[in-house]
Amino acid sequence: MLLHERYDPPWAIEVPSQEGLRAALSAKPDASLIPFHFVRHGAFDLHYDGAKPVRIPTGDVTICPSGAAHRMSFGSKTKAVRLADLLKAGMPRTSEETGHATELICGVFQLRNTPLNPLVAALPRVLSVKTNGAGVSPLLDHAAQMLAIEAAKSRTSFIASRVLEVFFAEAIRAYSQAEGALASGWFKALNDPKIRLALSRMHDHPGAPWTVAALADTIRMSPSRFAARFREVMGQSAMSYVSGWRMTVACQHLRESNEPLDVIAGAVGYQDVASFSRAFKALVGESPAKWRTASRR
Repeated sequence: MLLHERYDPPWAIEVPSQEGLRAALSAKPDASLIPFHFVRHGAFDLHYDGAKPVRIPTGDVTICPSGAAHRMSFGSKTKAVRLADLLKAGMPRTSEETGHATELICGVFQLRNTPLNPLVAALPRVLSVKTNGAGVSPLLDHAAQMLAIEAAKSRTSFIASRVLEVFFAEAIRAYSQAEGALASGWFKALNDPKIRLALSRMHDHPGAPWTVAALADTIRMSPSRFAARFREVMGQSAMSYVSGWRMTVACQHLRESNEPLDVIAGAVGYQDVASFSRAFKALVGESPAKWRTASRR
């Protein structure tokens, strides 16, 4: 779903929480909805978590991974329009480009299999990146331009969905290269050659009989040095990460395939369904069978 609008000030829009967005857009219950607001012209103020409003200027896209409710506005105080009402009836807007109008492309990124996804977990509550200008990836610039073209044609289309995927990926890549993202965690790990290689091994072979010693051996480090370095960079132990990644892969198998539980258990490194089910419930909160049923409902 895309909205491409121009508003003359003053204006304000209330964006609901992820649960409200899911209801407004009739999204599937297992989808994580991450709203974004891309400023094509003008600016707006983002009100989030009761903090001081942040001005989002022309050419920036702000992404809200936390799924918390927030408010967008520009100009003097005015009553905010709820997003659900805006989708149904709209609100006063200008169809022409003017010097004081705000032109926005807003929408949501829909992600699946996210209960333990390390990328989603590494994202801040709100992030903003520039889509053009010096130092911006040409791919992000082109994706932003293509998004504007598609948004002008239709709220939903196959091509728009594909462009959204590229736009999201490039925006996250731009964020990952920012100084703040490299302080700790998953994005910092991607810039550490040794830890990045260890993550690659885990991701490529989730069912391997991993131990700290086995992982350390694949990247030619001593187990003690590897364990300390992994925890320092990632903020968690290597085996804790392995468990989380295995359950992420298991969620994908459960939702997208009809494989029996014993096959899925073996694919993610468990010798029997009982041990797999215990580990899955400990991390995801419910049994694999119950999660599969709920994700397909």
